[in-house]
Amino acid sequence: MTIEMYDVEEAEKNEISPRSENKLKMYLKFYLIPGWRNPDFNAREYEIGKIKSKRKLFRRLLTPLTIMAMFMVLFIAFLALYAPWLTEYTLEKLASPYIPSDGKPFDPPSPEHPLGTTRFGYDVLGRLIWGARTALTAAALPVLISLGGGIVLGTISAYFGGVVDTIMMRFCDFMYSFPMLIVVLILAPMVGRDLYNILLLYGILFIPYSLRFVRSLVLMVKQNIYVKAAITGGANKFKVMFKHILPNAMSPLLISFFGSMAGSVLGFASIAFLGMGDETITDWGTDINYSQIRRTAVWAVFWPGVFIAIATIGFMLLGDGLRDALDPRLHI
Repeated sequence: MTIEMYDVEEAEKNEISPRSENKLKMYLKFYLIPGWRNPDFNAREYEIGKIKSKRKLFRRLLTPLTIMAMFMVLFIAFLALYAPWLTEYTLEKLASPYIPSDGKPFDPPSPEHPLGTTRFGYDVLGRLIWGARTALTAAALPVLISLGGGIVLGTISAYFGGVVDTIMMRFCDFMYSFPMLIVVLILAPMVGRDLYNILLLYGILFIPYSLRFVRSLVLMVKQNIYVKAAITGGANKFKVMFKHILPNAMSPLLISFFGSMAGSVLGFASIAFLGMGDETITDWGTDINYSQIRRTAVWAVFWPGVFIAIATIGFMLLGDGLRDALDPRLHI
């Protein structure tokens, strides 16, 4: 019995295991087949490369200006989200048609009103806090409408080309000949001074700008080999456009999104400053407009201006930080 067990053990030792055979085949392929690489090694190398890429992206985002921008945007978002807990005033008590009985017009800072009051006696601090919600809405909604329309129309224009592209581009040229902010000011009273009507109009009128931008991105991506391979393979046109082309143009679109949000905040503040805003809501541009009749009430115009600057600079710097992180080749 002992001798038999010994013979079996010796046979197992002398026998070449499957693992040894695989290693031997791997070495033979490596030395005899030019360019051959082990698939397992390639998979591990790919995973390590992904981790390194994510770490590099995270490091490129952690620049002083980008961190400051994140804090600015998060500060505005914090005010917008927790407005009911940050001030004792409700939204209805800070906008027309409500007229406060305890507040005097342009009252200087006091314990009851730490930042003073506005033209109609509204608390400046309360309007600043609630105005953050209006600012975020004014920043996001028009840009989503503009970019959404531009993505669909710009992708179709660049992919099909020909007559479709010519018609769309001539329409964009026609719209480019008008100063859009003035057009918004002219059309705003016609559609009503409701906040969402103004933002909807603002977003629709700026679709041509996004259309031309998306078209240029799609034209660049369209020249890549994988797109041509998909077209040659008989893939559906809309599948090629929105599955192969558009996802590879998302980085510039994401950067453009935050940059456009800064412009949208300024644009809506300009409309409100000129008296075309919705007075039934709280917004910083209207506060600056109210302060024109009393130029000595510095507090009523200073703080809304500071908050507009915080929101605008925050979105602009965040867009620049994303641009540098997602496309490091742009560094000079």
